[in-house]
Amino acid sequence: MRITVLLLGLFLVPIPAAAQQGFSCSYGDRGACLGYGDTVCSSSGKCVSESAVCFDSYQCNYEGFTCKSNLTECADEYGALQTRFNVLVNDYNELLEESQVMRAEFQGAVEDLDDTRRDLRRTEETLYEIRSCIEGLSGLDNPDNCLP
Repeated sequence: MRITVLLLGLFLVPIPAAAQQGFSCSYGDRGACLGYGDTVCSSSGKCVSESAVCFDSYQCNYEGFTCKSNLTECADEYGALQTRFNVLVNDYNELLEESQVMRAEFQGAVEDLDDTRRDLRRTEETLYEIRSCIEGLSGLDNPDNCLP
């Protein structure tokens, strides 16, 4: 019975030399012991973090390595904002053109008002002269002489 327990103990306790014998590397590679948090990089420099996600081949669409992510929504939102911006620019340009036409029409109306005021002043002055002339006439004077 002692021999059985002894043999069982030998099988349960790993011998360091026996444990290392099962480790092998491909031709040209070297074995290494990694500590907690260490990463393994290939000779081509492709390293990944522990939170990296691997994708199947051909999983990504025409947008590249990002696959289906928030980049798609971002691109769609950008396109919508660009369309809205273009509509606003067109609206602004139309309003600017309308305001320039209205400004020109308003300026013309102001000039017409100034001309009308000038004509009114001249007419009032002429009327005043005619009234003064008629008031200064004697009974024998011809009132036609007071007309301009």
